[in-house]
Amino acid sequence: MMKWCFSTLGCTDRSLGEILALAHRYGIAAVEVRGIGGVLDNGEIADFAPENAPKTKEMLQGAGVMPLILGTSVSFHDKEKFAENLQAGKRDIEIAARLGFSAVRVFGNRIVGDEAECIGRVAEGVRALSLVAAPLGVSVLLEVHGDFNTVPRLISIIERCDGCENFGLIWDICHTHAIYGADWRRFYDALAPFIRHVHLKDIKKGLHVLPGEGELPICEVIRTMQADGYEGCFSLEWEKHWHKELPEIEVALERLLQLPI
Repeated sequence: MMKWCFSTLGCTDRSLGEILALAHRYGIAAVEVRGIGGVLDNGEIADFAPENAPKTKEMLQGAGVMPLILGTSVSFHDKEKFAENLQAGKRDIEIAARLGFSAVRVFGNRIVGDEAECIGRVAEGVRALSLVAAPLGVSVLLEVHGDFNTVPRLISIIERCDGCENFGLIWDICHTHAIYGADWRRFYDALAPFIRHVHLKDIKKGLHVLPGEGELPICEVIRTMQADGYEGCFSLEWEKHWHKELPEIEVALERLLQLPI
């Protein structure tokens, strides 16, 4: 059964109520939160404050929408900001647990300085957060993003997180396209067991376009993963927050749901 989701990155200016109404309109039962009411910092989103958590959970449950992934800005490539990001990650894990999110999203994100040392630092941060999150029933998902978009680099992280069953990957199909292109199966076949969530989008000549209008093999990826028994969600990450010229998320959702899958 197809499981659709969307990230609020495509509608960060909207209230929680408006986001839930959007999900209801398109029959989508899960959301990935990356901003509400114009605020991206999870610690500053009013709906996430401890005193508002009961009402927020009630709204989610009443709408029949699962709070699936809590998007964070946490990344571990910068040695000088490692402790700061670790603390932010712990805070966001607490928020996720409070509101019933299944997982938090974190980044690598870039290779800075010595590659082996940087990969080790990222693995250390991801593993530390996974150990904090496990007792709370929250998963820590590393997004395939930036320089952490190749099989060798991601395998290095996975090996260092051995034993952390709440660790996994978010596969952003755009961020592997630059490396693997039409040979995307080379990436997928190596890492499929670790993929817990998928970000869908489309690009053409480096520009974001509506799903199905670009170069990314959206339908092929979905068909392959479903045939392989993938149980996670396929999530539209419509990057309107970063690219204001894009049409509203409704346009992208309608196009995605009309694809011949």
